[in-house]
This record gives sequence, structure tokens and C-alpha cells, in this order.
Amino acid sequence: MQRFLWILLVLGMSLPATARDATSQMVAAASAGREGEVRDLLVQGVDANAKNGSGRPVLVVAGFNGNRRTVLVLLAAGADVNATDNTGTTTLMAASALGHEEVVDLLLVAGADVNMKDSNGKSALARATLAGHTRVVEALKGAGAVEEGDAGKAK
Repeated sequence: MQRFLWILLVLGMSLPATARDATSQMVAAASAGREGEVRDLLVQGVDANAKNGSGRPVLVVAGFNGNRRTVLVLLAAGADVNATDNTGTTTLMAASALGHEEVVDLLLVAGADVNMKDSNGKSALARATLAGHTRVVEALKGAGAVEEGDAGKAK
């Protein structure tokens, strides 16, 4: 009986992961910055716009954790640079709030919308300003982000 269980265990390990398992693996790899694993999962067919169980896109997860290389891999695979989670948070907002300068720069080059707002009306600029990330604030303003009070003013 023990030998039979061992064979089942070995066979189970060699079976392809279900889509749900692969998505979970993608979320974990993106969170930890394991871009090689993310790339492998993308090659296996996992969607670059996959979301975790809370509805947060894997790109937002990677950006939140400051994983620039993983963000780059996901963007190259077609991840939506402006994808939002259930609260309207984008990758740019998450990276800006946490001061991940290299990720912010990458997202700006990729065309992230600098003036999008979350469900609380906060933009990436507002989040970076609140957190005191002056270098990120400068980069966002350089890319066209406007203060909330300035949004309706003519330039």
C-alpha cells in the first residue's frame, strides 16, 4: 500500500498544474520577484493579466513589491499597464505610494496613465506626495501628472 501511495505522489507531481494552481504560482512568483519563474509560467500559457484571489492583477502585485524585472517581463508579455484591482489601484499608484522609483520610471515609459484615480479619488501623485517620495513626485509631474486642484486649470 505504501508503494502505491508513493507512485501516486510521484505521478501527481508530474501532472500539469491546473489553471488555478498556475495562477497562484504566478502571483507568488511576481510577489517574490522571481522573474524567471514568471517568464516560464507565461510561456506555459498563464495570462499576464491574471489576478490573485482578491482581484489584484499580478502586475500590481509585482509593482507593489518593487519588482522591476518582473514588471518588465509582465509588460513585455502584454499585461495592461493601467489594470486596476477592486479598489481602483493601479501598478503606478502602488509603486508611487511605496517609493519604488525604478518601477515608476518603467511604468511611465510603458505609458501608464499618471492621472488615474482609485475609488477614493487618490492618484499616484497624491499617494507619492502623501508618503513624501519627492523623486517619484518629480517623475510623475514630469510625465504630466497634475495636483488634484490643478486638474481643471488651463496650462
